[in-house]
Amino acid sequence: MKKILFGSVMAMGLAASVPALAYSVSFDSTNTNVAGGDQSGKTSYLLGANNVAAAGSGLFVETFDARNGGGNAQGCGLDTPSNLVSIAGGTYGLRTGTVASVAAAPAGDKTCYAFGPTPGGALPDKVNINYSGLLATLGPGASLNYFGLYYGSIDTFNDLIFYNASGAVIATVTGSSLINQFKGTSGNQQADSSNIYVNLFFTPAEQFTSFAFSTSGVAFEMDNLAIGYNIARNVPEPASLALTGLALAAVVVTRRRKLIR
Repeated sequence: MKKILFGSVMAMGLAASVPALAYSVSFDSTNTNVAGGDQSGKTSYLLGANNVAAAGSGLFVETFDARNGGGNAQGCGLDTPSNLVSIAGGTYGLRTGTVASVAAAPAGDKTCYAFGPTPGGALPDKVNINYSGLLATLGPGASLNYFGLYYGSIDTFNDLIFYNASGAVIATVTGSSLINQFKGTSGNQQADSSNIYVNLFFTPAEQFTSFAFSTSGVAFEMDNLAIGYNIARNVPEPASLALTGLALAAVVVTRRRKLIR
């Protein structure tokens, strides 16, 4: 479990001086490169090493390993049926391994992962992943309050953008903010500080229905995409109080709309 160590007094001081954001962040993960694990490196701490979401848990995981069949030549494909998730805009590919100037597997990931753009694809590349189909099966007004992602060899030119049901941008989490937070190196393919599992928890007022991965360079790499409906946020430990909001965690988040007070 990765923790950022701040004194509780400092965390309380930050909480008093920085407005709380409508979501919280943690960088906890489960190591899947163990006996019985799926050997993909890191996944959500809400999942076991086998990287399978329990039925009825409200958690859904996309491994890009074509668990339901229909994979490409490398056996890679979407686990999630097309009627539950739609993907639009830009270009993306699914593969294993690292190919220079194309994509690098997230550190320790021996399985399939997603990347963008595809070889020769236009830049900037922005691919939107929409869960409206899944949410329709969960009942009227359903939305997602948890997002998890194994973010491989993070680059300063990578961004995650979240949208609500009306298509308005909720927030943008920049790659450079995460690199700065962990003192990582942009594009480092092996360092733990540049290959991070990111967990975001949204409040009821700021839940999302879709997100986009955006990059202005080669490339954006991700695996073990987890999303959740009514997922409970664990109470932070005292040493991790600074993780109660992206602002307190010193992760720079660009807000794309004004907050109504």
